[in-house]
Amino acid sequence: MHRVLSATVLSASLLVAAVAPLPVGAAEGDDQSKSPRSPDCVYVGTPYDVIDKMLDMGSIRKTDLVYDLGCGDGRIVVAAAKRFGCHGVGYDINPLRIKESLENVRKNGVEDLVEIKQEDIFELDLSKADVIMLYLLPDMNVKLIPQLEDLKPGARIVCHNYDVEGIVDSDYAVVRSLEDGVRHYVYQYKAPLKKAE
Repeated sequence: MHRVLSATVLSASLLVAAVAPLPVGAAEGDDQSKSPRSPDCVYVGTPYDVIDKMLDMGSIRKTDLVYDLGCGDGRIVVAAAKRFGCHGVGYDINPLRIKESLENVRKNGVEDLVEIKQEDIFELDLSKADVIMLYLLPDMNVKLIPQLEDLKPGARIVCHNYDVEGIVDSDYAVVRSLEDGVRHYVYQYKAPLKKAE
């Protein structure tokens, strides 16, 4: 049932995002480049109180390397760096999101801890990450399974609102965000991944 509620919330969020005006100059792009291909979904930012829960469930330590796949404005890796002093890398395919992320990193003074890279998440080597943060659509989570299977033992994967179908989660939490009043679902997985029977 929680998948139905989550899908309804995401659908409403996507509708709002789809009709929102683009920032001035966004249609033209800048010299940073065009996307190698179109993004797989629109960006919907995770509420900050849900990010706090995701970071808790990631059991993040200062020595960890945190990846956020589809990082949007970089808020999750910025929050992890500020809270734990860990290193993080945010990946996004959309040049506008890259620009927003880089500005967020600068604004928060974590340039020495956080990198932002414009890359296709389905072509990344994830094996160096200690923690992977995901807020992607269900089919995108499933498409990442072969890459997630390469994570080192003990690495954690934390998903917002959508589980990784076919994989057994290690932990699960429900958070009612004070920012949007909506119930959010957070799933934690640990490497090596355990397939559902």
